[in-house]
Amino acid sequence: MTDRSRQIALFDRYDQPAVNITADAECADYTVAAKAAGIPPFALMLHAIGRASLEIENFRLRLLDGVVSRVEALTLGYTVLGPEDDLNFSSVAYQADPYGFVQEYLADRALARAATELRLLAMTHRNYLFTTCMPWLRFTAIQHPMARFGDCSIPNIAVGRFDRVGGRLRFPLAVQAHHGLVDGIHIHRFITRVQDILGEIADNPGLLTPPR
Repeated sequence: MTDRSRQIALFDRYDQPAVNITADAECADYTVAAKAAGIPPFALMLHAIGRASLEIENFRLRLLDGVVSRVEALTLGYTVLGPEDDLNFSSVAYQADPYGFVQEYLADRALARAATELRLLAMTHRNYLFTTCMPWLRFTAIQHPMARFGDCSIPNIAVGRFDRVGGRLRFPLAVQAHHGLVDGIHIHRFITRVQDILGEIADNPGLLTPPR
């Protein structure tokens, strides 16, 4: 596991230790393959975010009560709109197979959309990654709520509106993480991997078919 003890000690003295970067991401238009397969494009975006976070070592690191741990099994939490357009939450365990992941995504999304009570995750561990999607908005910056500044080690990812430019997708992608664990170079690598993974789907739509 990467040793970040010096960086953690540094940012532990800060009132606000989170780093927050918003970038213009660009990739091949994978939504064509998604729609042809009857899959919501955000489901595949969420899968790409989960996969990229597991491939970038620093995005696996978490803090809980001052102790660093490494994520091995990841649950992706994301926001949905409930019956009154109120905020609620859905979650899905990451699995490598995109088709299986999407089926779990669709099942829990339906529950979250119909729920009248907030569906909160147990915070007894930090094996999560939180995501929000605002497909109607092209934002240039975002600040996520943090319950405790010193314990903001679960990355928060935000995705904005897709625009099509020259046959490609362009969209804002924001990453908020604990600076004791994640630096700008790791955020750059994460965003690059998300772009590449979505490009793989555009080039290989067969990835979205059910396994035989």
